[in-house]
Amino acid sequence: MTSETVEFDTGRMTRGQRRIALTAIGGYYVDGYDLLVLSGALLGIKPELSPAPGLLGLVGASAFVGMALGSVLTGPLTDRLGCRPVFFASMAVFVLASLGFLLVNDVWQLIALRFFVGFAIGADMPALAALIAEFIPSRRRGTFTGLGGVAWMLGALTAIAVTLLIFTLAGPQHWRWVMATGAIAAVLLLFLRRRTPESPYWLRAHGRHEEALAAWRYATSGEIPPEAAPAAAGPRQPAPLRLLFRKPLAIMMVMLCVYWGCNNLYGSAILLYQPTLISRIVTPSTFTALLFTAATTSLAVILGLVVCLWVIESIGRRFIALTGTAIAAVCTFLIWAGFGTSWLVLVAFAITIAVINGGTSLAFYSWAPELFPASVRGRAIGIVNMVGKTGSVVGTLALPSMFEALGAVSFLVIAGLAVLNVVVTYRLAPETRGLTLRQLEERVYA
Repeated sequence: MTSETVEFDTGRMTRGQRRIALTAIGGYYVDGYDLLVLSGALLGIKPELSPAPGLLGLVGASAFVGMALGSVLTGPLTDRLGCRPVFFASMAVFVLASLGFLLVNDVWQLIALRFFVGFAIGADMPALAALIAEFIPSRRRGTFTGLGGVAWMLGALTAIAVTLLIFTLAGPQHWRWVMATGAIAAVLLLFLRRRTPESPYWLRAHGRHEEALAAWRYATSGEIPPEAAPAAAGPRQPAPLRLLFRKPLAIMMVMLCVYWGCNNLYGSAILLYQPTLISRIVTPSTFTALLFTAATTSLAVILGLVVCLWVIESIGRRFIALTGTAIAAVCTFLIWAGFGTSWLVLVAFAITIAVINGGTSLAFYSWAPELFPASVRGRAIGIVNMVGKTGSVVGTLALPSMFEALGAVSFLVIAGLAVLNVVVTYRLAPETRGLTLRQLEERVYA
């Protein structure tokens, strides 16, 4: 048997493959924890540091700037050096930056640390997405890539619970400790990742066929892989980046950039400022706003589990993307139309959060590693994630000022962006359900 003849994403799911996938999915958990821990901490940051609306937007956006740069800069490193080195270095940076929050004295220090935390998360995304897609059998790939979104929401729920606990016991003035708790999950993840092997697809693409087979055997039978050979042992140059800008890959790039860019433009902004927005709409109570955020995120977790365990592999990614985005468009329109009616706003808000986090985001997590061949996968995911996080930057910078200036009309703008997203996805997005990575190369990339 040679590595050229092995279909690494076929066969039955094994314990080793499940373990590898879960250590990769943990990166999404850390991402969700980080965003929602800031969302709650803002309720302590605002009265102490008193940032102007523009600086408040920069506090939220700086992590997304870091994510965008982290993704686009480490995508090429993932293609050249492999997933494993990036996989570990990113979490180490996250731990150090998270501990730095204990020393913050002003807004600009907070912004700088948020940037480095975001850089670490963005750097992790191309590697973890590739590892999940390349180790999981095709018939379960959608489930496990989609579970990244569920892990993200579980991280968000944990952050809300930790924030409520610390604020209840010690008060919102201890927001620095709230922010620093992200290091705990990252340290645990570093420990769990210690035995994760390199991607067999990456090893095979770089001429390291014996190591590719060893990594595959380890994933499927638990055999300990040998120490990796130096990168100089016969590697091939990564495929040229220009392949991503030629048909048919260029069409996939356009579709995913529009889809993920729009999804993050309105999704990240709504989620990050959910407690403060709800406080403006319904009640000034801090804990009521946080509990509402927990309730909407819990609804998203339930929806996400349904999507991952049944819908994504039985109906497909395209259906989830189109249906979820259309529902988000309708609900944000209802928020605008019924802004003076608290119950309608709350219900529409909850459904919007649920379908974005428990539906449309899960479709992206499946599509991103599937729609590009192994030779350019890291760079493609890096670029698309950069566009998505740039959307998050724009949304988080713009929403506080836009909400001050336009009020409820802000949600009408969001509804229009969601409609645009539906149109582009309908015209360009393929269905990838049930196809192996080799079949995808033959059908989608040919």
